[in-house]
Amino acid sequence: MSGPLAIEAVLSPADLKTLLAALRTAASHPATVIDPTPGGVVMAQVRRTQRLELDAATEALIRARLEAQRPRLEAHFGQRLGPLETPQALRYGPGDYFVAHQDGNTPLVHDRSRHRRVSISLLISAPDDYAGGDLVFHDGAERRTAVIPAGCAVAFRAETTHEVTPLATGERFSLAAWWMAP
Repeated sequence: MSGPLAIEAVLSPADLKTLLAALRTAASHPATVIDPTPGGVVMAQVRRTQRLELDAATEALIRARLEAQRPRLEAHFGQRLGPLETPQALRYGPGDYFVAHQDGNTPLVHDRSRHRRVSISLLISAPDDYAGGDLVFHDGAERRTAVIPAGCAVAFRAETTHEVTPLATGERFSLAAWWMAP
């Protein structure tokens, strides 16, 4: 089974500048967690962060950069991938977090996330713009922190347990997206 894949330079410095400008001014609302009801529900005890609304041009840029990674992801994870779910732009502020969870592809879940195969987390903020807010992978008793420079990403199987630890200071902008089963 393939572990997480670090992907360098998904976004160029120009892309980062464009995205940060768009994300800093984007409308936002509390991020939801998946549940059987349309749109999900806000569960602050599980996930506390802001989901940012993307304009069409920004979403198109993100999709193009992520889709360019498809061949590499299919080779690494040894499977053909289906459509890319709408990316989520997220802003974590002090105290924000997402508890240990899986993004999908688990037989115990009966919502649309069961069709997710590969997750990707793309960091927009420079790591020195904030403290805390680490992306941590859980493998039994072992915990591994992913160190992701701005513009880079980590892709992993959707059933991988992971979390975002509470942010201590600053702002952490990131994108999350999922490739579905074909």
